[in-house]
Amino acid sequence: MGSDKKPAEAPAPVPSDMDALLQDERTDYDRDYDRIVFSAEFRCLHDKTQVFPLSTSDYTRTRLTHSIEASCVGRSLGALAGRGLAARGVDVSPSHLGTIVAAACLAHDIGNPPFGHSGEAAIQHWVSQRLVPPDGRPSPFETVGQWKDLESFEGNAQGFRILNRLQSRERRGGLRYTAATLGAMSKYPRASVLPGGRERDKARVSEKKFGYFQDDEALALETYRALGLVEREPGVFSRHPLAFLVEAADDICYAVIDLEDSAKLGLVPIKDACELLDAVLPRPVTGPVRPPPSHLETRLAQARARAIGELIQACVKVFLENVEAMEEGQWEKPLASARDDVKKPLDAIRNLTRRYGYESERVLQIESAGFKTLGGLLDMFAMAVVTDTPNREEKKLRQLLPPDLFQRPEFAREAAESASRDEVITEAVARLSKYQRLLCVTDYISGMTDGFAVELFQRLSGIKLPT
Repeated sequence: MGSDKKPAEAPAPVPSDMDALLQDERTDYDRDYDRIVFSAEFRCLHDKTQVFPLSTSDYTRTRLTHSIEASCVGRSLGALAGRGLAARGVDVSPSHLGTIVAAACLAHDIGNPPFGHSGEAAIQHWVSQRLVPPDGRPSPFETVGQWKDLESFEGNAQGFRILNRLQSRERRGGLRYTAATLGAMSKYPRASVLPGGRERDKARVSEKKFGYFQDDEALALETYRALGLVEREPGVFSRHPLAFLVEAADDICYAVIDLEDSAKLGLVPIKDACELLDAVLPRPVTGPVRPPPSHLETRLAQARARAIGELIQACVKVFLENVEAMEEGQWEKPLASARDDVKKPLDAIRNLTRRYGYESERVLQIESAGFKTLGGLLDMFAMAVVTDTPNREEKKLRQLLPPDLFQRPEFAREAAESASRDEVITEAVARLSKYQRLLCVTDYISGMTDGFAVELFQRLSGIKLPT
């Protein structure tokens, strides 16, 4: 016989001392950092160009190692800036600021396409040659803003899109990073078209490029307004103060580390590189002078470490002197360019690296091949998804694309189990505007590594058949 009497509820378990010790005490900023590290987009940076594309050397940096090194510098910048603010009575945790800046530095290049800035230029060139703005001619774009998003394709905007839309595509906001991390990584918090179609103000570093696509505008405005950034014009914001520290970390690594790579590859004499690094904020001699190491590579490593340390100190000083102006939207200079004694030696380093590194024959040859690779992939995939009546070849190209490429939160639902891959993709593509379809293609291509982009282009062009 059954009983209507409810069984007594078991007492709630009392956590043991060990359970208490094992509680996850990470901050939300720590979680941001960890999510970026474990993301597929971050891993792909291991085969994306920093300076020397498809390098055969096991020494030169890739976008992955550059991002990790920038993150280390960013953590120091954020923590030191936090200590300075705390000493003034500001209620801030130096370790939290260090983690926020470090996480933003990890993600600062996550939207870069294959072949680095040359890859951005390749996408821009293809759009300008193959597509037209909405000026009365048939165009896949409904607004000038949509056209400029792709005609001026920007890795920073793609990075914002990755973190807020492409990771965990089925829900709005993606992995939902903290607003602080998103603000710190947003160096250019504006759209591709400025109000009234005006030209950018060259005196404002925050207007140099753009930071979000029209498709992601709602998420961007929500983030920037939640942070309380100064909105100078509709959709045009001042930077978050921590974005200046992220930029400084990138500038320091971009100059110092790229010079070291150029020297290690033999493009710049190591002795010249050491002398340039020694000229960065030299300290006055107050005692006996130790001779430099006789081994040039050891001397180079020591000079690099000393230069980075001095530049961190200098940039934090500029930050602390001007942080109030940053909060009011009145500061518009990179920290590494604000002082002549910092700017001049860094400019000398950049000029030398550009002449002998970025513009070396091998780099230019591979970047030219990158233009053809990305342009060829766009010819295939963009045309295949923009058309509403794909031919046989275009249908095959569509089937090569990942079905979740076209997934959006507003359409998040499981396809019928009986639906074929072709039916799933056709239905997903049909729900999107042509502008959104093109963004899906740039999502796909910009997410490729250098090596995969070359391999796929060769296979689809018949140059190299799958094995």
